[in-house]
Amino acid sequence: MLPFPPAGRLAVLLVVALAAPVQAQDSTTVTLAEAVARAVEQSPEVRRAEIADRGQALAVRVARAGRLPTLDLQVSPQQRYGLGFDQTTGEVVSQTVESLSAGAFASVPLYDGGRTRAAVREAQFSRDAASAGLARPRQQVALDVAQQFLTLLLDREIAGIEAGSLADAQAQRARVAELVDAGARPRGDLLAQDAVVAERQTAVIVARGAVERDEVILVQLIGLDPLTPYRFVGPDLARLEASGLLDAPTAPLAELLAAAREARADRRSQVLAIEAAEAAIGGARAAGRPSVSLSANVGTGYSSLQQRTVGATPSLPVTLDDGTPVLVGGAPLTFPGTSTFETTPPFTQLSDNRSGALGLTVNVPLFDRYQSRRGVVEAQIRADDARLQLDALDRQVASEVQQAVVEARTARARLASAEAQVEAATAAVRVEQDRYRLGAGTLYDVASAQTRLAESLAGRAQAAYGLAFRRVLVRLAVGDVDPGALAGMLE
Repeated sequence: MLPFPPAGRLAVLLVVALAAPVQAQDSTTVTLAEAVARAVEQSPEVRRAEIADRGQALAVRVARAGRLPTLDLQVSPQQRYGLGFDQTTGEVVSQTVESLSAGAFASVPLYDGGRTRAAVREAQFSRDAASAGLARPRQQVALDVAQQFLTLLLDREIAGIEAGSLADAQAQRARVAELVDAGARPRGDLLAQDAVVAERQTAVIVARGAVERDEVILVQLIGLDPLTPYRFVGPDLARLEASGLLDAPTAPLAELLAAAREARADRRSQVLAIEAAEAAIGGARAAGRPSVSLSANVGTGYSSLQQRTVGATPSLPVTLDDGTPVLVGGAPLTFPGTSTFETTPPFTQLSDNRSGALGLTVNVPLFDRYQSRRGVVEAQIRADDARLQLDALDRQVASEVQQAVVEARTARARLASAEAQVEAATAAVRVEQDRYRLGAGTLYDVASAQTRLAESLAGRAQAAYGLAFRRVLVRLAVGDVDPGALAGMLE
């Protein structure tokens, strides 16, 4: 763009001050890297993926717990009525009985045909697949934020270009006014130039609105407080050109495709999903194998029927009619009398009625109505489906990489063409201004040349930021960069 005269520079400062969004003195500065990090942290898609990953981690722990013994404690108080068998006393009675049984039961799996091992492998592969899949939504969120951030920076550049175009129009008006005052040009040229200035002012207002709209969208996309003022700081066009990103060569397509097959998180996740499906086949087959377990239990009980004698049993002497005791071997002959009974105290019964058992259980499935076979077939179908998904994903990855490379090359060619247009438009403005000053040209020619210059500058900015975004798209298609590095490419 042509250097501005002092009056033009003053106009530019005024327009930029009016066109820029009003920022509070205590506005928060947000860089591209900070915006990406905040968006990744706040993204609902990323949070859902993290929740799914935690769920898979829990599934791994549950699967590993299949090797551990089970332990149960059972306490059963009862009040029974009518005829029944009392296990504590071993009697059949017909009365109200209060009883209590307590026991501990343990079971240890010794061999389960490989079910647990297959379940652990399946759960671990599923967890690894979920963890690998976390990277892709993070990259996509980073890309969305970077795209909107670049859109904001581009619209700022366009706003600056429009402000410069307005300054040129105002400077041209000053020159036209001098020529009109000198009688070299008709007064209609001054009125026509006033219309051009008004048109440029409208363009500045529209550009300002685009910048404010971009900031609102970016605040919503990042998840910031809409009531807090922010100042988004990123590389302008000069910094972007100096970074070397626009001139960086693109790797050969074959290398990019090979790198994508190794680096893409979604492909790695799908490969692990296939491993999990194959492990599920092993678990389904193990369902038809024998299993061996060791079990043990200890218990005790209480019954209101269980009684004990109170004190010594009385002895009744045998006597004659006159009361003389009958002697046997010199000792009185006696018979035991009726004893006094009471219910045995609960804690005494719990101590006396202890029992235990130890057993080995062998379970051999003979016929399960083809459930095991059905499970194997279903697991094989899921594994085949996972392989088909991987094949489709490979084709999608190849298409995304090729498309990103083609778009990057097209954007580079567009930037070169836009730079040539800027040079030609700049020269055309000089020529038309000189012709108008010498009386050989018209004001319409000058205004048209200035319009073409503004359009070419805007087109060059669009091409430059578009190329930067296409470079990022290539890296995203390959999948070899994390969200922080995506932001670093543009800063």
